[in-house]
Amino acid sequence: MIKNSSPDDAAQPRPAPEGWSLQSHLGTFSGHVGPFYFRKEGPEPGIGFFAEHHHANEGGLVHGGALLTLADMSLWDICRRQIGFFKAVTVTLNGEFVRPGKIGQFIGASGEMARAGKNLLFARGLITGESGTLMSFSGTLKRLD
Repeated sequence: MIKNSSPDDAAQPRPAPEGWSLQSHLGTFSGHVGPFYFRKEGPEPGIGFFAEHHHANEGGLVHGGALLTLADMSLWDICRRQIGFFKAVTVTLNGEFVRPGKIGQFIGASGEMARAGKNLLFARGLITGESGTLMSFSGTLKRLD
């Protein structure tokens, strides 16, 4: 069983891995549940986080909600790399858990945009850790701009 607090809960974010940058919006929901790191600019999408104590479930593994949050954020990043900046909300998010994520590792997500309509964008991807694929996901975004 996991204790309710840990010394790393109050720690500063780790430095970004090579080729990645720390998210700039730390005061938002994603900043509180992350922090998340974005692959530096270019066509290759990528968002990730270091799995810390506050990402754990009662079994000491990465909580499925943390992986789903990463998948949700990745839908936007995947599409943004293809069509540029836009505002959107998630319409659907589907995920299949493949194996558990371990605390202490860097977990990343990437994927591809399957289709872009006038208002709806469709994407799919994989979340991976040191042990391989942790989750596959797909979803739909509705553009707001």
